[in-house]
Amino acid sequence: MRLADPLYESMPLVYAAIGAGAFFISYLDPEDPRTSIALCIGLVCEIAALTVFLRRRDYRALKQEYSGETIELPTRLRR
Repeated sequence: MRLADPLYESMPLVYAAIGAGAFFISYLDPEDPRTSIALCIGLVCEIAALTVFLRRRDYRALKQEYSGETIELPTRLRR
């Protein structure tokens, strides 16, 4: 699946916001059994945000390093 760059750039922020909201919900009522579910959701969302952020940063670094030219291989090897 291919996403547009602005949408893909905002994904870590959305994941981090969802994770922060889930952490806040788990902080409000520590006695409720839903707290552990919210905590797990928050942890998964924060890990996803960090993963997408780091992969996007690596993609940008690789894109700057390579010019995008292709390697032309000879059709016949000469001996």
